[in-house]
Amino acid sequence: MSFHGKTDLDSELNSEQRPAVTHGEGAQLVLAGAGSGKTRVITHRVAWLVKEVGIDPSAIVAVTFTNKAAGEMRERIEQLLGLRPLPTFVGTFHRFSLVLLRRWGERVGLRPGFAIFDSDDQLALIKKALADEHMAESSFRPRAVLGTISAAKNRLLGPAEYEAGASNFFERKVAQVYRAYQQALVKSSAVDFDDMLRLSVKLLDKNPDLLERMRDRVHYLLVDEFQDTNHTQMRLIHQIIGESGNLTAVGDEDQGIYRWRGADLDNVLEFERYFPGATVRKLERNYRSTQNILSASGALVAHNERRREKQLWTDVGDGAPIELYRARDDQDEARWVVSSLDQLRDEYPLSEMGILVRTNAQTRAFEEALIRREIPYVLVGGTRFYERSEIKDLIAYLRVIRNPRDNYSLLRILNRPRRGIGKSTQQQLEAKAAEYGGSLWETMRQADFGSLAGRSANALRQFKDMLLGLSEVSEEAPLPALLDRLLDETGYAKQYEKDDPDSQARRENISEFLTAAQEFTEEVVARGDNDELTAFLDHVALIGDIDSWESSRGVSLMTLHAAKGLEFAVVVVGGLEDGVLPHFNASDTQDDLEEERRLLYVGMTRAKERLMLTTCRRRRVAGRYQDQRESPFVAEIPAEALEISQSPELFANHRTAGVYTFFDRDVSSIPTLSPEVVASSGGAVQRGSRVRHPTLGEGVVMEVEGSVTTGKLTVYFDLVGKRRLAAKYANLELL
Repeated sequence: MSFHGKTDLDSELNSEQRPAVTHGEGAQLVLAGAGSGKTRVITHRVAWLVKEVGIDPSAIVAVTFTNKAAGEMRERIEQLLGLRPLPTFVGTFHRFSLVLLRRWGERVGLRPGFAIFDSDDQLALIKKALADEHMAESSFRPRAVLGTISAAKNRLLGPAEYEAGASNFFERKVAQVYRAYQQALVKSSAVDFDDMLRLSVKLLDKNPDLLERMRDRVHYLLVDEFQDTNHTQMRLIHQIIGESGNLTAVGDEDQGIYRWRGADLDNVLEFERYFPGATVRKLERNYRSTQNILSASGALVAHNERRREKQLWTDVGDGAPIELYRARDDQDEARWVVSSLDQLRDEYPLSEMGILVRTNAQTRAFEEALIRREIPYVLVGGTRFYERSEIKDLIAYLRVIRNPRDNYSLLRILNRPRRGIGKSTQQQLEAKAAEYGGSLWETMRQADFGSLAGRSANALRQFKDMLLGLSEVSEEAPLPALLDRLLDETGYAKQYEKDDPDSQARRENISEFLTAAQEFTEEVVARGDNDELTAFLDHVALIGDIDSWESSRGVSLMTLHAAKGLEFAVVVVGGLEDGVLPHFNASDTQDDLEEERRLLYVGMTRAKERLMLTTCRRRRVAGRYQDQRESPFVAEIPAEALEISQSPELFANHRTAGVYTFFDRDVSSIPTLSPEVVASSGGAVQRGSRVRHPTLGEGVVMEVEGSVTTGKLTVYFDLVGKRRLAAKYANLELL
C-alpha cells in the first residue's frame, strides 16, 4: 500500500498535541479544551498510526456524534494520507451500529431491510400506544414518556427489565406504553435510534464469534466528543477495543451539555477507573478565541465542582472586552443586538455572526428585528428538509417499497394523495390485521374485502397493485428512475399544481428531493454499493440539523445546544436571566445547575473575536410582561472582562417592597455574616450590606475578605456589575 500524503505530520502539532498523536499502546484520555485542536489530534493520530507505525487503515475505527463532523474528519485524514477511498471507518456511533445490524441483524430478530424511525415516527407510535392503553396525553405527555423510554434503552433496559424495576405509578404506566411501543416497532420491522445502539451491544454480547471477528479486525479506536457518550456507547466501546485497550478518547467535560439525553459525564471524570493504567493528557492552548473570552468563560465554568482543572490560553492577545447589555425587555434586547450586528457588517461577514439562545421560543423577537433591518438570517433547528410533510410522504413510499411490513409508513401513504381510502376503511384494515396477527401489508394481500364498499375495496386493490409494481421496479431501476415512476403512478406531485406560494414551495421541495436522490445515486455507484434504496433511506435517517446547516446565507440564529461544534467571529448569547439561563426546569439539583453553566460556557467559547451577552429587566411570557432577575452566572464572570451598558429606562422603579431584585439580586435571604467587618461611613460593612460608592453608585456587598487594612470587598453595583475593591480605600457609605 502506498501513500502520497504531502503533510509533515509533526510540523502541524504543538507540544501538547504531539504526545497524544504519538501515544503507543493502551488507553488515553485527551482533555481537549474548546478550540484546542481536538480534530487535529484525531486525524493526525490516524495518519501517524498508518504512516509511521504501519497499521492497516482498515484496522482503525474513528467515531463521533454528527455526520458533518465525521465527513470533515474523513476528508482531512484522506488529505493527510493521500488515500482515497479511505478504508478506515469514520462515522457516528449510529452509523457503526447500522453496519453491524445490516449485516447480522437477523441474529437479534431484525428482518432484512428494517426501517429506521425518526423522532416524529417515534412520537406517533407513543401517542398510539397511549391511546391503546387508555392513557390521556394530558396526564402522560408523549414526549416525556418517549424520553423516559429512551433513557431506559440507554441503560440497556428492555420492556421487561424496565417493568421489573418500575417503582412508582408513573413508571408502571410507562412500562405498559414501552411494551406496546416496542411491539409496534417489531410489527413494523423497524428500529429507533436507541435500538440501533442497544441491539448492537446485544448482538456482540450474544455472539462471541462476531465479537472475536470484530476485535481481530479493529486494533485502534478513536472516540471524539467523549463527554457525550452514554452507558450503551461505553459498553460498545469496551466491546470494540477488548483487552488491548487501544482507545484514544478525546473530549471536554466542560462542554458536556447532553446529560438530559443520557450522556454520562462520569465517562470522562472516572476514565482511569474504567480503563486502569490509562494516560490523561490536556490540550489547553486555544486557537479560536481571544484571551478575554477564554478568561471570562474559564472563570465561569470554574464554579463547577464536577470537572477536571484546565486553564485555556492563547497567544492572539486579549482582544475586545465582552459586552454586557442590560435591556428593558426582550424587544429592546433584540433591537440592541441587531443594531450592534448591523454596525459590525463592514468588519465581519454576516455568516460569521451567530445569535445563541437557551430556548427556541426566544428566537421570535430576534427574527422580527432582523427582518425589520432587512438582515438575512438562517434559523438553525427549524423544520429540517427531510422532515417536511411532502418529503416525509415520499420517504414513506420508499420505506414501504423496501420494507412492506412498515405499518407506520404504510398508514401514512394509504390515502396520500387522496384515493378514496377513508378512516373507516383504514380501521377495518387494522382490525383484520389484528385478527390475522400479521402486518397491514400481509393483510392487504390476503384478506377478502367483500365487506367493504365497492369503491373502498377497489381503491385498496389498486393501491396494493401499485406498490407491487413499484417494488418490482425498485429491483432493477436506479433510485431516480424509481422516484420518477412513483410520482407518475401515485399522482403525488399533481396535488401541488396550483400557483399559490405553498404549492410552489412544495413542488420545489419535491424537485430538490429528486436532486438529492440523483446526487446520492452517483455517490453509491462510485462506492460500488449494491442496495441503493436501503443505503439512501439509511442516509436520510441519519442526517441531523447541523449536518444540513449552511451559514453562508446570513446571521445564524440557533439554540445553545445546536451551536455545539460551531464557531463564529461574533457571538451573541441572549437571555441571561434566572429561569431562562439557568432554565427554570434545570434548577432542582447541583448537577442540573452545573450543566446549565456548561451550556453558557459552550456558547461563550463559540466566539472568536467579539462576544456579547444580554439580559432583560422583563420579558413577555404568554403575552404578559414578567419581571426577570439576572442570571447568577453573570456575577461569576470577572467584572474586569465586561464592558457594561444598559437601556436608559432600565432603573426606573427598580426597587420594590424593600427587596432588591434583578441586577443587584435578591439579598433579603442573605445572612449578615462575615469573618471581618470593615469600617465605613455610617457603620460597619458586612456581607449583604447596601452601600453607595462616590462614582460607582449603589450596590450590595457580596463578600468581605481579610482585615480592615488588607481586606477586599466584592460589591455588586446596580449600574456597573461586580467589582472587587480594597477595603482600605473603598470609601463606601452604608445605606
